[in-house]
Parts: sequence; C-alpha cells; structure tokens
Amino acid sequence: MTTLPVQKMMCHQPALEEVADVLQKGLAQNFATAEVKVVDCPDLSQVPFDLADKGLCGQPKIADIGGPDHLKPFPQRDKNYEVKNICDLCEMPQGALVLGAGAGPNSVFGTNCELICNARTGTERACDKTKIAKVQEDGSYLQLESNSGKFSLMGNFFISEGKPGKVLQVKASNRTGRQNFVECLHKTLGQHYGEKQAVGLGGAFLLQTGKAKIHVMPDFLTEAMETDEQTNKWLKFYDMDAPLIHVGEVVSADPQKLHLRQEHFHCFSQHGQAGHYHYDTTPDAASYLGYFNVAQVVYRIDLPKNRNFLF
Repeated sequence: MTTLPVQKMMCHQPALEEVADVLQKGLAQNFATAEVKVVDCPDLSQVPFDLADKGLCGQPKIADIGGPDHLKPFPQRDKNYEVKNICDLCEMPQGALVLGAGAGPNSVFGTNCELICNARTGTERACDKTKIAKVQEDGSYLQLESNSGKFSLMGNFFISEGKPGKVLQVKASNRTGRQNFVECLHKTLGQHYGEKQAVGLGGAFLLQTGKAKIHVMPDFLTEAMETDEQTNKWLKFYDMDAPLIHVGEVVSADPQKLHLRQEHFHCFSQHGQAGHYHYDTTPDAASYLGYFNVAQVVYRIDLPKNRNFLF
C-alpha cells in the first residue's frame, strides 16, 4: 500500500431527521419548492442515477485528497493516486462505493482532465462506472469511460459500503435565490452548525430539468499559474443540459484547519456531457433530486505543502 500522510477528523453526526429539518428551511429560502425527508434509499444503481452500487449506507466517510494547489505554480504531475489505496487509507480495506469529484489520471489519458468517480472497489461487488471529461483540441469536450482506478492531483469523495438504508431525499425546483444547489446545502449546514463542528454530507443529485454552467479543465498550462484571473481564463466553461448526474460531498466547516475543500461535485450523463458543477443557468426551469448520507469522519490525505486554492 502506498504511504501518504493522513489526518483524521471526526464529524458531528446529527440524526438524519434533524439534518432534514435544517436543510428544508435553508432550501426553502432559495427555491420556490423544496422538500427534504428521510427515506429508504432507492436502488441508485438503476436509471436515472446509474451508480456503481445500490446505496449510500455503511461506514459513511469523506476523503479529501491533494487539492487544486497541486496545480500551482506548475502542475505536480507526480501526484497520482489509486482509488483502492484511498479506500485502504480510509480504513475500508474490504472495498467501498466511492463517489465524487477530482482530476482524471493524466498518466492514462495523456492530458489533464476532470474525474467523475463512480466506483465500487473490492472483490465481491467490484464495479467501475467512473468517467472523465476532457477538452479537445478544437475546444469542445468529450466524456469518456475511465476504469483504470487512478486519478491525479486532487479528489473529494464520499465513501461508504454502498448498502441500502435510511438517507436524505432532497427535492428542490425553481431557484429564486442567488445560491446554487450545492452552495445552499453547504451554507445552510455551516450557518446552523457553526465553525467549531463539521457536518459532512455526500452522495448524488440529479439536475432533472434545465441547464447548468459546467467547467472542464483543459491540459496543463506551460506558464506559471498564480492568480485567479489566470485560472478563470484557463478553465473552459460550457452550458450543459439536464439530466445530469452529480456525485460529490459537502463539509460544513473546517475546525481543525485541514484546508478542506468544503464543496465539490462533478457530473456525468447518458448524452455525453460531463464536468464540474457551478450552478444552473435556467433557474425557473431547474429541478433537483438528490440522495445523501451524513459522514462519520473526514480523512485529509496528502495535504499540499503550498496552500492557496485557485478554484
């Protein structure tokens, strides 16, 4: 097993019913219609979610690996990771369902790209539906299958045994406020639970209708990347169409100053569109359906030495 520095932070894990009430109130301030309740997790391996396992229960955890700082001032191409090893470091040696956002394995695809991790590791129920999104030479983007089990630079994953059980069902539509769906979840939890305790939330949500602004990282810059302006010029932004399946995690606070990326979701689709979620661009037409679980612990793995997020 590859040895990487690991720091472990226990999360505040309130009852799902309490979190549902908190999120309900927050979403209602940002969407015309909002409903959050505790339900039995449906089979998320089926359409429309198409996840690599059925549920989100069983030792729910969050892993925050590397970070965007591995891109600056020049990309650290040697920062390459394996999903199976991350499961081992997160004390899930028998395998797990790993969902989330990161950078695709540039050693495999020959270019920098976005990772949409959707994999079940282990021997009994192994399944890998992971995808990447990359920018082509003409400026268009392409969604591809990625079953190498590898990624580079960064990753923000929700990890569980993939079992059925009780989860949060979140529905929201007709955005009336300025906060995007993920931002609303994050800020609602942060405002309610404060900075001294972290609540971790992870899983998947579907943009059912409408369009969204999505970015895809192109290949690495040859010049030093040191400012937000450089970053925004480098990233490629696209309008993409529902339905889009998003996977990732939210952490409400960073009380141990682990330089956590507190919200990160990437999307994939059955129609070839994929990348990093920013916000819906058709608020009146936007509708969301999500299933989430509350994490027990966050593992901060391979914290970058130079820390100053670019995006």
